[in-house]
Amino acid sequence: MIIIFDVDGVLIDVSKSYHYSIKDTVDYFSGKDIPKEELLDIKFSFNINNDWDASVAGILYAKSGMSLEQFKDVFKDYSRNLEEMYRFGDESGIDLPEYKNLVEFFEDVYRIHRKKETLIFPHDVLDRMSKKADILGVITGRPESDLDYSFKQFDLYQYFDYIITEDDIPKPELRKPSSYPMKLFFEKVDFDNPVFYIGDTNADLQMVESFNKEEGKNVRFILFEHPHNRHIKSEYRIKKPDEICEVLNSYDYAQD
Repeated sequence: MIIIFDVDGVLIDVSKSYHYSIKDTVDYFSGKDIPKEELLDIKFSFNINNDWDASVAGILYAKSGMSLEQFKDVFKDYSRNLEEMYRFGDESGIDLPEYKNLVEFFEDVYRIHRKKETLIFPHDVLDRMSKKADILGVITGRPESDLDYSFKQFDLYQYFDYIITEDDIPKPELRKPSSYPMKLFFEKVDFDNPVFYIGDTNADLQMVESFNKEEGKNVRFILFEHPHNRHIKSEYRIKKPDEICEVLNSYDYAQD
């Protein structure tokens, strides 16, 4: 059995770190005070997995002068990737910061907020999972330095055999929801059924579905449910960490 985790919103609660970093970044570059919930609405509505990119979308919204619903209606055709977001800015006459400058600012404020992160999956559950699984892994959109801080803070390295981070992805278009991160993981690990991926976003689900379709595999997606993702359809879903053991124990190996 192979079990792979997403990090943000699954292993670690980032509602007081990354989410506040999005707001701080948008407010700084737009000169506005935008409600955090509106920025998260944009992030989750358009499946923007990367929080740097979610900040770009938030700046566009803040500078557009539109209501949230007006912006979402207009922005939907430009939300697919970073290049399209910058094209939206050009066509709308909205001045956006250079991406590298935005990333630097975001990471600076994240380093302030990251002390407020909390662990979602407790050590006793992770210990049981590590004993049940042959391999525990991570596929995350976090930069390696951000992951390293949190994994050391919560003493998580002891559980995980293989980790894919933002630093392993050569181009923005190969991030989730692309299948590339999972393909890269299985360049390091021999595929062996059953395989589970625990995620909390459409980008996580789409990565799994694309990988299965392209590679002829059957990775099973487990949705870690929260208020922003209840609409996502998944065969397996959990609301609390200890429910994962029930899912794994009930798995029928005859399916493979």
